[in-house]
Amino acid sequence: MKNRIFNENCLVTMERMENGIIDAVITSPPYNTSRKGSSLDGACANVRYDEFDDCKTDEEYISWTIDIFKGYDKVLKENGVVLYNLSYSSENTHLMWLVVAEIMKQTNFLVADNIIWKKPTTSPNSCSPNKLTRLCEYVFVFCRKNEFDTFKCNKKTSSLRKTGQVAYKNYFNFIEAKNNDGSNDIHKATYSTELVRKLLLLYVKEGSLVYDSFIGTGTTAVACVIENINYIGSEISSRYVDMSIKRISTYENQQTLF
Repeated sequence: MKNRIFNENCLVTMERMENGIIDAVITSPPYNTSRKGSSLDGACANVRYDEFDDCKTDEEYISWTIDIFKGYDKVLKENGVVLYNLSYSSENTHLMWLVVAEIMKQTNFLVADNIIWKKPTTSPNSCSPNKLTRLCEYVFVFCRKNEFDTFKCNKKTSSLRKTGQVAYKNYFNFIEAKNNDGSNDIHKATYSTELVRKLLLLYVKEGSLVYDSFIGTGTTAVACVIENINYIGSEISSRYVDMSIKRISTYENQQTLF
């Protein structure tokens, strides 16, 4: 099942997976940031996806997320992590925090760490008199509640103290990485290969198996190919899947040259 992208809902993919086969989840879900338009039918404005409804109510979005995390609990190995990139809209600044809180209340996961992803550029928030332009997003590091002290991380030892206590090298929860891999005609919210590679180096070992439940145009898979890590992805848009396959094959061909 490894090194494949499934054109289907991630809940379907996880239901078919064997229990405990994934070393880590790395993903960036839709943020539910589309706005209700002014048209009579209530259609969403600034829609970013061709298949996904990114205009759910807060309750719908939270319920949808909880189902996904219950799926992660099924497929994730012991001491695995979920690296969940999430942000918020200027119109709905509270939803992200409600989602994180409900994940910890309703599932087997809690936030073990929080990484700040700083982007090199962003669009100025020029129409708001009081909100700052956001240059950063969050990557929440989730682990199971009973694995808070044991979940996997690739920190290296710097010294062994006389007491026997191990001291580790400093790894800061602040990552600078590109916004994305460049614009394209079919997906306006692509992920960053540079970010994913840095996350892989922190939490995943070579030869492991990573799952991206919202793989979009294949960014997580590309990062895994570069770092010699196996992947599984889910994506409901057939157009995105087609683009993913083309991107991945390009990198796989490049890898065979070295």
